[in-house]
Amino acid sequence: MAKRLKTITAGRLVIVGCYTIPTPRSSDRERIALREISTAAQDRVNARKSWQKLEQILAANFGRRDLVLTLTYEDGHLPATRADAVKRVKKLIVQIRAHRRARGQPTRYVYVTEQLSSEGGRLHHHMVLNGTGDDLEVLRSLWTHGNVELDALDDWEGYEALARYLTKEPRELGKPETGARNWSASLGLKKAAVETEIVRDHLTAVAPPGAIILSAPPPIRNEFGEFVTIKYYLPERKERKGTRPPRKRKENSPRVFIRSGNPV
Repeated sequence: MAKRLKTITAGRLVIVGCYTIPTPRSSDRERIALREISTAAQDRVNARKSWQKLEQILAANFGRRDLVLTLTYEDGHLPATRADAVKRVKKLIVQIRAHRRARGQPTRYVYVTEQLSSEGGRLHHHMVLNGTGDDLEVLRSLWTHGNVELDALDDWEGYEALARYLTKEPRELGKPETGARNWSASLGLKKAAVETEIVRDHLTAVAPPGAIILSAPPPIRNEFGEFVTIKYYLPERKERKGTRPPRKRKENSPRVFIRSGNPV
């Protein structure tokens, strides 16, 4: 037997699945049993839902110094339709980009437009925007339709919580969530790096020392094999004065430790 190791890396976020696969010598009974494990692995590791896809986009492109905005409307400025609201937030993005371009600053964003939520049914927008240091006053001067609420991304309890929040409206409306996204993003955002490799059957996946474990469900096992998954944040790198910068990894190189035995 052997195992397939799949590693998804998006910034500091890493999702790993390691599961037993059949070999040319496997019997039909073994193949059927291992197909169940493979199906469970794909369901748990692959980003099938909108919030899972958004979680990886956020993790790959935004960090603790970036911003989470809520843009609201005053009574006299409330747009008539959702389409009108989208036009206004797109105009805001054009203005932000122009302001930053003049100062040599980049613009990265993800935004959603909502109406049915805790805001009392009023149209409003949520946006994740890369920070530049002096954003609040600039944003308030550009958004003339209502209020600008600003939080640091670091105030959120992880990318998953933020991604679920930004994609909540379809669930509140009772619509089944599919892979179709309800969010818009700037062009050129980084995508999660995915790497798959075959490893020996006695090996499994564990997080590296210092990692923050987000989830590590119990392994799925049957008499012929197992599936192990783990989701974690890589430890933050601290730069020390007078030392050489760390050697860069290849973009798609796996960032997971493998060892014998069961995962912790």
